[in-house]
Amino acid sequence: IVVLIFIVSTTQAQDIRYSQPFTSPLTLNPALMNINDDLNVSLNHRSQWGIVGEGYTTSSLTAMYPIFLNGRDSKLDVGLNVMMDKAGAFSNLNFTLAVGYGLKLSKSSYLSLAFSGGYIQQSIDVANLTFDDQYILGSYNPSNTTGQTVVNEQVGYPDVNLGLLWNIRPENAKINAYVGFSAFHLTEPKQTFTEQIGYLPRRFSSQVGMKIIGDNKLDFTPNIIVSSQGGSEEVSTGLYMDYRLSEEVKLTAGAWYRKDDAIAFVVKVGFKGIFVGYSYDLPNSELSKTLGGLNVHEISLTYKLNRNPDDDTQSLL
Repeated sequence: IVVLIFIVSTTQAQDIRYSQPFTSPLTLNPALMNINDDLNVSLNHRSQWGIVGEGYTTSSLTAMYPIFLNGRDSKLDVGLNVMMDKAGAFSNLNFTLAVGYGLKLSKSSYLSLAFSGGYIQQSIDVANLTFDDQYILGSYNPSNTTGQTVVNEQVGYPDVNLGLLWNIRPENAKINAYVGFSAFHLTEPKQTFTEQIGYLPRRFSSQVGMKIIGDNKLDFTPNIIVSSQGGSEEVSTGLYMDYRLSEEVKLTAGAWYRKDDAIAFVVKVGFKGIFVGYSYDLPNSELSKTLGGLNVHEISLTYKLNRNPDDDTQSLL
């Protein structure tokens, strides 16, 4: 793990990416629901690149509910994710339902399979678009006619995803770990506002992480996320540090590193099952060297209600 944390390379992905990925686990790997033993509801809001036009904003709601079966030897997980993404004249509304089944392989080992499916609706506000042929002698006039055509100002399509997860949670152990794999847009749905053919490429992601529980109330959680989509690849490495002030209060600080893109700093405060998080991306891309103000802010609000009081294992999520 220590070696892998420092071996990173990245290019831009195409799907939405959070700097606090575990507060929106269904967009990372729906099988991550298996790690969660709580009624979990999270709100996320991400604002980035406000200097570029109206910038980019993403908001989402995630809810997860575990159902324990067979004396807790297996578990059924149900999840919901609603996400709105807006970038200039383009907007994206995504509704996703997820169902996962986790099986207890041994006293401390679990295997989970999850599927998620939903509907994506994309819209374009043509009135806010400008085209090259509306510029004459370098001057823009919206009344100038354009040869560009937009057949549909709104398109929608179904989406199907899956996730696998193997995790180890020994009782009273100092280390909990997981390895996961997920695949998104399995049907590669068509997404285009014109008569051209354009497909949403599949996204594949692998995740590995662990929580190291310290005797001095200080816990460490290293994570690695490797994603690829449409020929691009991204490797993110992160490390969280949790300090348990008491059974009800927890402070978290951490960072994610994405080479040639950004370093995201994360802080979070938890009190009686309510967690408030904030992250700031410090850009280090080639674009940020020529264009300043590419700031990224992200906030999260999470509520957790423990549904497995007999298990005192520190959650990875």
